[in-house]
Amino acid sequence: MRTMKFKLLLILLFPVTLIQAQILKPLPQDINKRILIAHPTASNIEIMSTLASKGLLDLDSVQLIGLYHKGEKYDYTKAQAVLDTITTLNMYLLELTDNLRPDKLYENNDLSDEFNELFKKSEAVFFFGGPDIPSELYNEVQNPLTKVYDPYRHYFEASFIYHLLGGYQDKNHKALLKQKPNYLVHGICLGMQSMNIATGGSLIQDIPSEIYQSVETEGLPHLEQNNIHRNYYKQMPENDEFELSGFHFHNIKFKGNFFKQLTGIKSNSQPLVNSYHHQAIEKLGKGFKVSARSIDGKIIEAIYHKNYPNVFGIQFHPERSGFYNPKDKVMFKPNGETKIFPEWIDQESMNFHKAYWKAINKILKNQ
Repeated sequence: MRTMKFKLLLILLFPVTLIQAQILKPLPQDINKRILIAHPTASNIEIMSTLASKGLLDLDSVQLIGLYHKGEKYDYTKAQAVLDTITTLNMYLLELTDNLRPDKLYENNDLSDEFNELFKKSEAVFFFGGPDIPSELYNEVQNPLTKVYDPYRHYFEASFIYHLLGGYQDKNHKALLKQKPNYLVHGICLGMQSMNIATGGSLIQDIPSEIYQSVETEGLPHLEQNNIHRNYYKQMPENDEFELSGFHFHNIKFKGNFFKQLTGIKSNSQPLVNSYHHQAIEKLGKGFKVSARSIDGKIIEAIYHKNYPNVFGIQFHPERSGFYNPKDKVMFKPNGETKIFPEWIDQESMNFHKAYWKAINKILKNQ
């Protein structure tokens, strides 16, 4: 009798355990795939909405899942408030609550099971831009000019990417993408930097001082447009009275045929892109190759993975709504010109940005 009761207890508990292990909601009947969005801020949600409304991403049959860790400082009630006003996106937010330690990111940890489930039940993950990464995550002493505002965001994203791709940290780690090599991992600006350090690469912590031997707060009048990676006029205290844009436009040059194959653009094209960063890739992470650089060759502008065809990152910002839904005019110099985005760039560069998103959309459709 005691044995039967024990077996019955196991039967009753087992389904409960299975239910508790599922962190994703079931897909609605009219939805056939999931896309993960790391750091789903109000602005990142609006970006996805704009790209969908302009026909650059087809999200009608896609469920978007906004992922974040409970330790992050960002107030996600703001994101939920924006999400509540957008009826065109099938999206919900998911908070991960398990313990996450910076010394346990590149190994099996308390979130490993969740990472595994998220990967297996989705087709893609997007990592967006943001602030500086703690240098301890790539084993370097932190530069005083590196400013870390939300460390748990970086812990979460670096650990997830490591689980997806593996890295130099442990040659025996089995990357999740080996199970689904065509899975899409896309990173923008910080997202690309996170992909790099999570796979064992490192960063230039301050481009002006380390590359151009300059201090951006004092102004950099000796630099040409294509050497400027964010608007240095904005960084100068004497310009605080002006409403200057923090980003900048500069040209890039391609390396190899990655972008030609992805977007159809000519390999010798040098499109104008939107740039807003003061850190950049130094040593490449495991498996990555360079697909674009700055005109002077000193800054890596794009990378791709040699083993996984749909894993790539960019340093510039093709997601800005100003490209596709221009409303506000921007100014870069005190008392300078004010123009909307399409007035700052040429048509070839605009076509490149649209072709980039259409290429990503094609990848998602084929997943």
